[in-house]
Amino acid sequence: MANCNELFKTFNSTIRLSEGSREILKSVRNSLREKMNSRFNLIRNIDNHRLEFQSQGSFIMDTIIKPKDDDYDLDDGVYFIGSLTQDKRPTTQQFHDAVVLAVGTDENYATITDKETCVRVSYEKEKFHIDLPIYYANKSNPELAHTKENWILSNPIKFIAWFEQKAESGFREELILEKKMFSSEYKTWLDDIRKKDVQLRRIVRYLKAWGDDLRGEMPPGIVMTILAAENYVKNDRDDIALKETLIKIRQYLKSNNCKCLRPTVPVGEDLFKNYPQTKKQYFLDRLDTFIESAEQAVNHPNQKDACYKWQKHLGPRFPCSIAKDTVDGANTYESPAIIGSTAKSA
Repeated sequence: MANCNELFKTFNSTIRLSEGSREILKSVRNSLREKMNSRFNLIRNIDNHRLEFQSQGSFIMDTIIKPKDDDYDLDDGVYFIGSLTQDKRPTTQQFHDAVVLAVGTDENYATITDKETCVRVSYEKEKFHIDLPIYYANKSNPELAHTKENWILSNPIKFIAWFEQKAESGFREELILEKKMFSSEYKTWLDDIRKKDVQLRRIVRYLKAWGDDLRGEMPPGIVMTILAAENYVKNDRDDIALKETLIKIRQYLKSNNCKCLRPTVPVGEDLFKNYPQTKKQYFLDRLDTFIESAEQAVNHPNQKDACYKWQKHLGPRFPCSIAKDTVDGANTYESPAIIGSTAKSA
């Protein structure tokens, strides 16, 4: 059996966002926060509002990857802390307009886009963007300002807590909700998760890299994260852990009619609910071919041959150039095989 564990570790170091890139994102994020703090007086003073921020999603959970085209991102939640009922607040569009004005004034090096769920600040030259979802109420029970659907109950901090429990990282919600009290402990936790880099985080990154390589009809990162965390199979080797996790994901999807249920608010929401059947089937077909190649790779006696089976699905960044051709008479490949649109390749 070919052991590709070290190849996966090398691949992980390639797709994982570097500390240098993380520092750039944080610097730009902090600059945007300063703009919002200095220009939000009109809305902040309604009902004695406070303005707070909380980075969320893959950046905090350290499952963020560097896509093949380098268009990576950070989600930074903008929280208006107040007690106004929905009918007494400014409209969701007014909140969006205020954020656009705050971050866009005198802006000449980024593109500001008002999306339904956030305000996006794109830095085309640097090839990254910052998404600014806007929330109202309080951090334990926030509502997302959606320009089409009004106010939607949404709690990204709960999602972080759910995932970190799966990762057994020792995260506690109060580290964020009461960060002034736990600021040093929160920073220590953030540092520790990157030092430890537990296997579940790597599995999520591998699934995101798979989706990133195929693009098109593949699910977004949050779906890959939920599927991985709900079906994670631990193993000393990343290649075996990924294979077994993929198999469990297929069982999970086929047993519940291809639903991916959100584990936190809004609990039970099916993230595949707006997918047409053709898009669902595309994903299931790609999953089947990935599992078939993964099983063949794990059982193959030659590491280089096995590596190309992984590379078909994870893309050219998977490091077959350093794989060992350790079996006499094994084929030598100049380039990886190409997976067909529907065929299940050996």
